[in-house]
Amino acid sequence: MNFRDASNFDTTNFNLFPKKINNKKIGLVLSGGGARGISQIGILEVLEKNNIEPELIVGTSIGSLVGGLKSSGYNSKEISNLFKKTNWPNVLKLTNTASRENLYFEQKKIQDKSLISLSLDGFKPILPSSLSNGQSILDIINVEILNSRYNTKNNFSDLKYPFISVATNIDNGNSEVLTEGNLSEAIKASITFPLLYSPTFFNGKNLVDGGLTANIPVQQALDYGMDFTIVVNSTSPLKTSKELINPLNTADQILSITMDKLNDLQISKAGFVFTPDIGNYSSTDYSKIDYLINKGREEAENKITELLLKLDSLEYYSSAYFNNFVINPQIILQGISEIDDGIYSLINKKDIVRYSDVEKVLKFLYKTGNYANVFAEISNVNSQAIINITGIPNPELNSIIIYNNPGINDSLIINFENKYVNNSLNSVDNLKLYDDLLGDIRSKGLSYIEITKFIYDYNSRNILIYFSNGKVNEIEINGNYRTNNSFIERELKVSENKIITKADIEQSIKNLSSTNLFSQVSLYFIEDNEKKKLTLNLIEKNTRNIRLAIRSDNERNFQGLIDIRDENFLGSGNEIGISGSGSLRNREFKAEFRSNRFFDTYLTYNLTGLYSFNDVNTYKEVINESRGEFVRERTGTYRDIKKGLRFLLGSQLEKLGILYSQLIYEFYNLNTISGEEILSDNLRIIKLKFGTLIDSQDKIPFPNEGSLLNLYYETSQDNLGSNVSYSKIFINYEQYIPIGIYRSEE
Repeated sequence: MNFRDASNFDTTNFNLFPKKINNKKIGLVLSGGGARGISQIGILEVLEKNNIEPELIVGTSIGSLVGGLKSSGYNSKEISNLFKKTNWPNVLKLTNTASRENLYFEQKKIQDKSLISLSLDGFKPILPSSLSNGQSILDIINVEILNSRYNTKNNFSDLKYPFISVATNIDNGNSEVLTEGNLSEAIKASITFPLLYSPTFFNGKNLVDGGLTANIPVQQALDYGMDFTIVVNSTSPLKTSKELINPLNTADQILSITMDKLNDLQISKAGFVFTPDIGNYSSTDYSKIDYLINKGREEAENKITELLLKLDSLEYYSSAYFNNFVINPQIILQGISEIDDGIYSLINKKDIVRYSDVEKVLKFLYKTGNYANVFAEISNVNSQAIINITGIPNPELNSIIIYNNPGINDSLIINFENKYVNNSLNSVDNLKLYDDLLGDIRSKGLSYIEITKFIYDYNSRNILIYFSNGKVNEIEINGNYRTNNSFIERELKVSENKIITKADIEQSIKNLSSTNLFSQVSLYFIEDNEKKKLTLNLIEKNTRNIRLAIRSDNERNFQGLIDIRDENFLGSGNEIGISGSGSLRNREFKAEFRSNRFFDTYLTYNLTGLYSFNDVNTYKEVINESRGEFVRERTGTYRDIKKGLRFLLGSQLEKLGILYSQLIYEFYNLNTISGEEILSDNLRIIKLKFGTLIDSQDKIPFPNEGSLLNLYYETSQDNLGSNVSYSKIFINYEQYIPIGIYRSEE
């Protein structure tokens, strides 16, 4: 159902809401500008207070994000809160490393020790096309869009306000107008800055920031039938000569000059322009959200009267009845309770009264929401023109009956009934109740429970409200050409015939993103022939990777690491790899086959073959008589060689750690390399190890919070075939607690 288009208005299931009665279609155009675009929220706030509602919202870049949220049913306060609670440095990070809290223990170990990670085409490294795939941005957009009041069913006109996201096709340079498909991907495509973030794959196209071709997309709004556009221009001004002191700023200025010319052309087509006074505020500074919103609010409050007059004139002079008039009419009001300045002016007119004056009064009355219908009859009685304006009030309310109540806040219904029982309803308040009920459901994290019927029964005088069950009939997986469906499904918390919740959506996206198998993960709802589907879109990564790292210490100097592995062996999510590390005096080589999760369980296994050696210097203390002190003197070197197999079987403790048992079969050799032969031994050791590893540290190597627990019991007995018998208990626990936050003041 499209609430904004009267021709599509569903009176079978929804018969209580106001229809649009404008002669002219108003489009809201939100520009790009990065963080500067946060000022758009303040302008939305003022537009809401003055009941200015567009027929279409068109957004580019940050404007696509703000506009997409607004179109989906978020109000300006909710959008503001969302921007404030978002950790922008983390969301916009220029890296593909996953948050440690979303990784299994072995994944944390590999990520922590990796300095450089490259994909492999055969044995040829592939250089990345960008610094980040932007999945962190898509994650937060996806979760909030799916938990919005209004979800798309087939295209973006299904939203509260029809919406267009503007992006740029990086393959051919064309501007792309996005009106259907996955709304979250459409928004993310529009804010994908090239080089920094990988292009967003959307409906078969590689898309990047819409600001490259249409930073102020006025023409796109006009092309979709808008008669008048309200533009919010938050784009960045050109840099001053003092700022052009390095090649990067100069290169940015060259691009900005071209975009600035395009911006001027688009603004010349606008009906009205808001330009928040934020000077040279950086487009990358997301730290002063209140400041930016206030600046937008100030701009709108200073110009709102001018805009209202312009909209009023637009409607007045575009009326089909403008050239019709009567002279010195008598005005008769029937069933009218509201008298505003427009009606007083009409009553007191002693000369020409245009039909458009009457139409203006009728529109005012209808917009109050108090009338089911308002109309005017113009007649001539004894040479006296008479204008009879009649208002038919809305029906009275008996009660509200809820079907399939999902646990809504009872006070919403009680307060509405207290106001309207045995009184005429108000269509504006009816729509507000509808929005408030959806907002209450979404605040409980129920993302797909919808109001399927909100109707007034004229026989019983009751409002009947029906809720859906919040479930989908099918979960569709797209884009997994290599990865098995069973692997993907086990990572999903959402499922068919289960109520879809925000928490399950968020965890499903995190689980799939943290597998490191996909460069793009997103979900969206779609209805197809009465079938409700949750569609999962995936873009698979090349999972054959090489990782490189170095370290240095005063004992072994520089040491290197190389790790080559296929992280999606045979499409099963299992890993197979080899690694080598060390320096001239120590080496370790490993071959391993492991799985973070075995089938649909939380069981994990790891089979490792290893060979390592470690050269150890021996010393003795001698007296330096000239200095009168003890000094160490190297006497020789021996080599500690270890080789064998290890098999671990355990259970994942969610993403915190593992509980495991391990069988280790190893050979140890000690050989003297130089100096006196003081050590020489050959041992076979078969040991059992039982333990748990917990790692909730937020980052490595210097965590701010979290804990690390390494607890195990290890035993080797001669009756197992070992040359040595021993038992060992080991406990290590570390806890990190932040004791304060340092902030620098400018």
